[in-house]
Amino acid sequence: MDVFEAVWTTRAMRRLDPDREVSDADIIKCIEAASKAATGGGREQTRYVVVRDPEVKAKIGAAYQKAGLAAFRGAVEAAGDNESQAARLARSGLYLAEHIAESPALIVVCSSGDRAKQGASVFPGVQNLFLAARALGLGTVMTTVHLANEAAVKDALAIPDDISTFCLVPIGYPLGRWGEAKRRPVSELIFWNRWGQPMPAPSARADDAART
Repeated sequence: MDVFEAVWTTRAMRRLDPDREVSDADIIKCIEAASKAATGGGREQTRYVVVRDPEVKAKIGAAYQKAGLAAFRGAVEAAGDNESQAARLARSGLYLAEHIAESPALIVVCSSGDRAKQGASVFPGVQNLFLAARALGLGTVMTTVHLANEAAVKDALAIPDDISTFCLVPIGYPLGRWGEAKRRPVSELIFWNRWGQPMPAPSARADDAART
């Protein structure tokens, strides 16, 4: 798969097929891709706990639901039946919370070190994992809801006190469809040379490149 196709079409897949098995080899391949990402100082401190055991997944699911199920249900009730993006996200978030333990596998991404600093070394690897999963036809989503009840998750996985969890990644074959997520035009996201200055028109950029 072309790298740009993977980047453009990798999206959060919160609805995964619980009945379609994902091979250990594919999960390991995705984590190997994650391991190739840059890390601060070249220190490889990120670890990935792959959870396959149904009983352990159930414990993590219960911890996740305690952390956020009520909030997701409240968001769905507040959104009502409309089809706004917020309403759709609320419904898909609630689905994930209710069914997370049914995911074929859960990957808990962990690291030692200062949580405030380690994110820059952890999350590039997570994005690599997502892109590798997309190339294999697997769906993923990153969630941090469990952090509100992190102690229960760490207890279920026997994670030491000096290790922090950064995110939880369900992985499986998606029930939804791949596609490009709606985003603002890039022209609204870029400032050129200084804050607030819009990027120049293509002809002006070409002239500037020619001068250099």
